[in-house]
Amino acid sequence: MAQFRSYSWDPVLIISQMIAMQCVFYFGLGTVMYFLAFLHVEEISLDRIFISINADILDAATYFAYISNCFITAIGVWYIVQRSKQCLDFTVTVHFWHLIITCFYVGFPKLLSWWLLTAMSCTLSTFLGEYLCRYTELEEIPLVGTRSNNGNDENP
Repeated sequence: MAQFRSYSWDPVLIISQMIAMQCVFYFGLGTVMYFLAFLHVEEISLDRIFISINADILDAATYFAYISNCFITAIGVWYIVQRSKQCLDFTVTVHFWHLIITCFYVGFPKLLSWWLLTAMSCTLSTFLGEYLCRYTELEEIPLVGTRSNNGNDENP
């Protein structure tokens, strides 16, 4: 029986998709922050990506970069994962690994604004990714070997 997609557990596929999504997340975030730093003539560093825990409040450019990166992450989910049922899994995994890497780089985040920004980023990425995947999943599937009647009710 032919199936649209195999439902067998493929750990190599899942791990490669997770790595690809993490790369999309950091590439998108780094690119947006680079352009924002270029416009504001600021120095770009990993501290901007992993948000220093010594900061009292996050600046507007950081908020804009993370929210803009939601669109890039959603497109990555749509292109790499291609399943609306797995959007939540992959976006939460991306943000979970971001938390782990942030803990190793600057320590455990203590800012409420960091947690709110991460939750907002994860939520928006999930909703946008699910929307894009559902839109693609709901497209008509052309059947090979069928003929069109071109509006005629008669048998061909």
